[in-house]
Amino acid sequence: MGKTVVLTREPADNAELASRLRARGVRVVEVPCVRAEPLANTRELAAELAALRAEDWLVVTSRHGADAVARCAASPSPVAAIGNTTAARLRAHRWPVAFQPSEASGAVLARELPRPTGVVLLARSDRALPDLPAQLRERGASVREVVAYRTVVGARGDVAHVRALLDANEPVAVVFHSPSAVAGMVGAIDASLVARAAIHVVGRTTLRAARAAFGAAADILPIEDILAIEEEVAHVSHR
Repeated sequence: MGKTVVLTREPADNAELASRLRARGVRVVEVPCVRAEPLANTRELAAELAALRAEDWLVVTSRHGADAVARCAASPSPVAAIGNTTAARLRAHRWPVAFQPSEASGAVLARELPRPTGVVLLARSDRALPDLPAQLRERGASVREVVAYRTVVGARGDVAHVRALLDANEPVAVVFHSPSAVAGMVGAIDASLVARAAIHVVGRTTLRAARAAFGAAADILPIEDILAIEEEVAHVSHR
């Protein structure tokens, strides 16, 4: 049986990576482990956006965040988008994008965002990772955070198929982009079984969550770049 890569984000977020992997002959199974839900009450989000000034930055790190801010009145501050999907979603809502990092990662955004004279407002999930605000503050930025949408943990899709592959010791790689996705997978498939896979994680916080969930003996590789993920998971071998 050939290589199988399990992607744990929602299909729309996986589209580019999934397409590239399939072009390499890799079998892709999508098991979304988190889903986004809009806020029932957007008053706080709207108030934070309305308080922004021209010297501030609004940072949006997902298409869900783009949809959320677009439901509110436009802000006078420039807008930074973490990557092409987020930028495209903002532009579809007629929100201009003033900045994108050279790579679609929080670490690169934190390094490359032009240092503001005002505030950096992060409009993100209620389960957003702490790395980005911490890195911005290390650069001396004044950071505020506001919840733009909620993240619900829970695996969906062909969970039974993935469990069967792992149980049969087939060559499988699993890609995690957040601790929430790790939690969603472990809630559906026993951690000792998932630990048989080659595990690829994005970000230090996700790495810590994966190590805690799957143990020191698990094959866990931290990767910061989606292109690096493509290169690595395309060479999964039976272990």
